[in-house]
Amino acid sequence: MLHEDPRWHSKGELENPELLDLLKRWQEWARMESIPLRSRFDPVDFPRLLPWMILGEILADAPQFDARMRYVGSEIVHYFKSENLTGKLVSDLPPIFARRWSDVGKSVVTACSPQIFEGRPFMVDKAFVLFEMLTVPLSKSGHAVDFIIVAMTISR
Repeated sequence: MLHEDPRWHSKGELENPELLDLLKRWQEWARMESIPLRSRFDPVDFPRLLPWMILGEILADAPQFDARMRYVGSEIVHYFKSENLTGKLVSDLPPIFARRWSDVGKSVVTACSPQIFEGRPFMVDKAFVLFEMLTVPLSKSGHAVDFIIVAMTISR
């Protein structure tokens, strides 16, 4: 049995072509604003990734990192047993899961740039599956991180 690790770990480079495409698109958008506008992101432009995405809206007035999950893709629901999370806050999750996702969110907000991670589902009997994850920040104004897109795929 694999040891279950609750953390996502930073990764140097992406391997998945769909994630690479999202990263390249974000970099194109970033030529226009330091943090690309949320309006530039249209989920239908990424049909293969859509079931593997989470869109989180950052709560700017929260004392610690927090975000409202505006969209949770069907594959995320399946692999992470995360039914009924749309509309919930990261801080609504049990503490170990809130920390897991807050660490990811804080790293994106702090860097104001895409971050790459790898990790496994935690406490859902799927620790045998390794994921590659890209997180990208989006903005309402081009100056602050107001949204985070989390996109992941199964590593091969």
